[in-house]
Amino acid sequence: MMNADSDIQVWLERLGQAQPAVIVPYVRSASAHQLRYKLKATKTGPNGRSVIGQGGNLQVVAGQSAPLGKMTITYGPEDDCQVDVILYETGQEYARFEFECPPNES
Repeated sequence: MMNADSDIQVWLERLGQAQPAVIVPYVRSASAHQLRYKLKATKTGPNGRSVIGQGGNLQVVAGQSAPLGKMTITYGPEDDCQVDVILYETGQEYARFEFECPPNES
Protein backbone atom coordinates (compact mmCIF):
# COMPACT_ATOMS: atom_id res chain seq x y z
CA MET A 1 0.00 0.00 0.00
CA MET A 2 1.34 3.45 -0.80
CA ASN A 3 0.41 7.09 -0.89
CA ALA A 4 -0.78 7.69 -4.47
CA ASP A 5 0.25 11.37 -4.31
CA SER A 6 3.92 10.63 -3.63
CA ASP A 7 6.58 10.00 -6.26
CA ILE A 8 8.33 7.53 -3.96
CA GLN A 9 8.83 3.87 -4.87
CA VAL A 10 9.61 1.40 -2.08
CA TRP A 11 10.35 -2.31 -2.40
CA LEU A 12 11.91 -5.16 -0.43
CA GLU A 13 14.76 -7.44 -1.37
CA ARG A 14 15.78 -10.57 0.48
CA LEU A 15 19.50 -11.33 0.59
CA GLY A 16 19.89 -15.08 -0.01
CA GLN A 17 17.52 -17.79 1.17
CA ALA A 18 19.14 -18.74 4.49
CA GLN A 19 17.40 -18.30 7.84
CA PRO A 20 17.30 -15.90 9.50
CA ALA A 21 16.20 -13.85 6.50
CA VAL A 22 17.97 -10.56 5.78
CA ILE A 23 15.45 -8.11 4.30
CA VAL A 24 16.49 -4.77 2.81
CA PRO A 25 13.88 -2.10 2.01
CA TYR A 26 14.85 0.30 -0.80
CA VAL A 27 13.56 3.76 -1.72
CA ARG A 28 13.70 5.53 -5.07
CA SER A 29 12.22 8.84 -6.19
CA ALA A 30 12.25 11.01 -9.30
CA SER A 31 12.94 14.02 -7.05
CA ALA A 32 15.30 14.69 -4.15
CA HIS A 33 13.97 14.35 -0.59
CA GLN A 34 15.27 14.63 2.96
CA LEU A 35 13.29 11.97 4.83
CA ARG A 36 13.01 10.22 8.16
CA TYR A 37 11.89 6.62 8.11
CA LYS A 38 10.51 3.97 10.43
CA LEU A 39 10.63 0.25 9.65
CA LYS A 40 8.67 -2.42 11.48
CA ALA A 41 8.66 -6.16 10.82
CA THR A 42 5.99 -8.28 12.50
CA LYS A 43 5.94 -12.08 12.48
CA THR A 44 3.01 -14.02 13.92
CA GLY A 45 2.85 -17.80 13.96
CA PRO A 46 2.44 -20.95 16.03
CA ASN A 47 5.46 -20.02 18.18
CA GLY A 48 4.18 -16.55 19.07
CA ARG A 49 4.66 -13.00 17.85
CA SER A 50 7.86 -11.03 17.20
CA VAL A 51 8.18 -7.34 16.35
CA ILE A 52 11.39 -5.55 15.40
CA GLY A 53 11.84 -1.97 14.30
CA GLN A 54 14.36 0.65 13.37
CA GLY A 55 14.44 4.17 12.01
CA GLY A 56 16.70 6.91 10.80
CA ASN A 57 17.32 9.71 8.33
CA LEU A 58 17.70 9.35 4.59
CA GLN A 59 18.85 11.73 1.87
CA VAL A 60 17.13 10.57 -1.33
CA VAL A 61 19.01 11.59 -4.49
CA ALA A 62 16.72 11.98 -7.52
CA GLY A 63 16.70 8.84 -9.66
CA GLN A 64 18.91 6.76 -7.34
CA SER A 65 17.91 3.78 -5.20
CA ALA A 66 18.83 3.93 -1.52
CA PRO A 67 18.68 1.12 1.08
CA LEU A 68 16.99 1.82 4.41
CA GLY A 69 19.18 -0.59 6.36
CA LYS A 70 18.83 -4.32 6.94
CA MET A 71 16.35 -6.25 9.04
CA THR A 72 16.99 -9.83 10.14
CA ILE A 73 14.02 -12.05 10.97
CA THR A 74 13.31 -15.79 11.00
CA TYR A 75 9.98 -16.89 9.55
CA GLY A 76 8.53 -19.97 7.95
CA PRO A 77 5.65 -20.86 5.63
CA GLU A 78 3.26 -21.20 8.61
CA ASP A 79 4.01 -17.64 9.80
CA ASP A 80 2.41 -14.34 8.82
CA CYS A 81 5.21 -11.84 8.25
CA GLN A 82 4.80 -8.17 7.34
CA VAL A 83 7.15 -5.21 6.89
CA ASP A 84 5.82 -1.66 7.27
CA VAL A 85 7.76 1.33 5.92
CA ILE A 86 6.70 4.82 6.97
CA LEU A 87 8.41 7.87 5.46
CA TYR A 88 8.27 11.38 6.95
CA GLU A 89 9.14 14.70 5.35
CA THR A 90 9.25 17.97 7.33
CA GLY A 91 7.80 16.17 10.34
CA GLN A 92 4.69 14.92 8.53
CA GLU A 93 3.92 11.43 7.29
CA TYR A 94 4.74 11.48 3.57
CA ALA A 95 4.08 7.88 2.52
CA ARG A 96 3.27 4.51 4.08
CA PHE A 97 3.93 1.08 2.57
CA GLU A 98 2.94 -2.39 3.80
CA PHE A 99 4.54 -5.55 2.41
CA GLU A 100 4.39 -9.25 3.05
CA CYS A 101 7.87 -10.60 3.77
CA PRO A 102 9.57 -12.07 0.69
CA PRO A 103 8.80 -15.80 0.38
CA ASN A 104 11.07 -18.55 1.66
CA GLU A 105 12.25 -20.60 -1.28
CA SER A 106 14.29 -23.23 0.53
